[in-house]
Amino acid sequence: MVDPLDPGTLALPLTFKRSRGRPRKADALSAAERARRYRARKKALTEHVVPASLYARVLQERDAAKAEVDRLRTDLEQLLGQLGR
Repeated sequence: MVDPLDPGTLALPLTFKRSRGRPRKADALSAAERARRYRARKKALTEHVVPASLYARVLQERDAAKAEVDRLRTDLEQLLGQLGR
């Protein structure tokens, strides 16, 4: 601040020049921490792979359940026909 009564004071430039680019975050991760998290994510994704034999067994069980539902529906339709509905 310039004192109007004192001729020896100078106006100081109060502006500062920002550095280029995006400002740094206070909680930014280091390169090693980012790499560690990346490897952990990749490892977690590979652990969810289902073996082909288990997948085939589940498909067989699903098909058997669908066949059972179809058989029960036809039985129900026959019984409803016998009741006259």
